[in-house]
Amino acid sequence: FSDAFRAAIEAELPAFAPAMLRARFHLWESGSTAQMAEVLGKIRGSHGVVLKAQDAPEVTEAVDRLVGQGVPVVTYTTDVPNSARCAYVGIDNHGAGVTAAYLMDQWLGSSTSGVLITLSGAVFRGEGEREVGFRSALRGSGREVVEVSDSDGIDATTERLVLDALQRHPGVEAVYSPGGGNTATVAAFEKIGRVCRVFVAHDLDVDNRRLLRDGRISVVLHNDLRADARVAMRQILQQHGALPAEQARPTPIQVITPFNLPV
Repeated sequence: FSDAFRAAIEAELPAFAPAMLRARFHLWESGSTAQMAEVLGKIRGSHGVVLKAQDAPEVTEAVDRLVGQGVPVVTYTTDVPNSARCAYVGIDNHGAGVTAAYLMDQWLGSSTSGVLITLSGAVFRGEGEREVGFRSALRGSGREVVEVSDSDGIDATTERLVLDALQRHPGVEAVYSPGGGNTATVAAFEKIGRVCRVFVAHDLDVDNRRLLRDGRISVVLHNDLRADARVAMRQILQQHGALPAEQARPTPIQVITPFNLPV
């Protein structure tokens, strides 16, 4: 996902000509809240920050310090709402979870299958909102919902956690993945020879494209990363008075199947 968003930012930068925008990237797939706060605290000479981070007091304080120094911060994909950030850019995460539950229930139909939710980390507000939306929409369906979390979306950790959950819950035959590590989740099902009837994932990254094309996941809930990048940079320019003020609105959710994969 980090690579996909970096590519989206770099693809959109020339569109702001004659303004010259340059991006510096601090990307990692796993890390602590303290590490995130430390990186934010070291930022100097920046005109703005686009941030995907944990919703934690240390991060809120670091964002507030940046804004106090005249550096606008836009949160992306997952929000830090109690901070002084100027805007959140991304999908309505609660609505995405509800959408996932609707698709899941329609596809499973009369099957009594339980559902596995795979979370990268409990401290990311966006994933938590997706989970809450999903659970609320499935309430009353009678389906068992099993959660695995704190994998950071890393394949080796995800596969170990999913294997353990599947062995303890033989009735689970479907997956909702608000986070990542989907290749590992698919591998865990295949390792124990269990069919995954429905697999709803997020974000059309390289792994999910391949899994969707190969029929190993059912559907991807996606948003246009380049459109998100464009909105995020516009929000920063607005804070500097370079563009007229315009409110950031939630990005529409695209339901992607193997038959409407965008190029």
